[in-house]
Amino acid sequence: MRRAALLLTMLLALAAPAQAMTALFYQPQTRDLSQPAENWPRLFATTRQLGFDTLVVQWTRYGNGLATPAQQDWLAARLIEARAAGLQLVVGLAADPDFFARQQAPVQELGSYLATLRRNDLQAARSWLQRLGPDAIAGWYLPSELDDARWRDPAARKLLLDGLGQHVGELRKLLPRPVYISSFFVGNMAPAQYRGLVADVAARGAHVWVHDGRGVGKLNAAERALYLKAVGDCPNPAAAGVVYELFRQTAPDEAFKAERLPLATARPLLQQRAPCGGDSVFFSLRYLPQAGERIDE
Repeated sequence: MRRAALLLTMLLALAAPAQAMTALFYQPQTRDLSQPAENWPRLFATTRQLGFDTLVVQWTRYGNGLATPAQQDWLAARLIEARAAGLQLVVGLAADPDFFARQQAPVQELGSYLATLRRNDLQAARSWLQRLGPDAIAGWYLPSELDDARWRDPAARKLLLDGLGQHVGELRKLLPRPVYISSFFVGNMAPAQYRGLVADVAARGAHVWVHDGRGVGKLNAAERALYLKAVGDCPNPAAAGVVYELFRQTAPDEAFKAERLPLATARPLLQQRAPCGGDSVFFSLRYLPQAGERIDE
């Protein structure tokens, strides 16, 4: 009887889905280095108290930003403080500020560019694994967000997917943790076509988080709902979770600027949860209205 009960417990454990995260993005910027050091532990403690269990660091290098040894030391100290506050870490890798322009390169040049991004990411992953240790890293995040325009081209999409499968394999070989990437839609694909893109990316081993588009405001609520239903339709969602935007964009994409939402507006948004038990990810720490210690917008 005891043996049968033990076997049943093991089978249930194997069948149980991985626990979804309630996560908050943080985009490190060089101007954050001037924030008083004593504010960060309090900010991370508040984040944990608000019910977040994971901090997603969108990147650990942004072009030439956060690239010096001193800046990397500063960021490592912040991540250690986040861990001490009880937050898991999904560690973002090397972001290229010119990604959205350079992804428009002709297909014959695009493969070389994507390969460069993979090499930079892998180098960053090795560095942060050495700095933080394997126990501190709950996952990897690829900072190159996927839009719904460039990857309509079959040849470009094949390059993306083939390279992504290789990329995920290399990162998981380095440290067997989930690999995450995010995507957004602005109406360049029909909802069913967009689901196909997300599903294709997921089939290469990446967990795809889809932005809800509320803060950017390119589509109305009914239009956004069609896309979110397409990628999050249970019981077989293409997306692993939703990124809920806690800001309002106030300037064009080329000179992105946004503002924090009032607490009364943000509070119900923070109660949202992804369908099908997926990850609920919020953007971002910079716009979190309840934070007692804030970082500049």
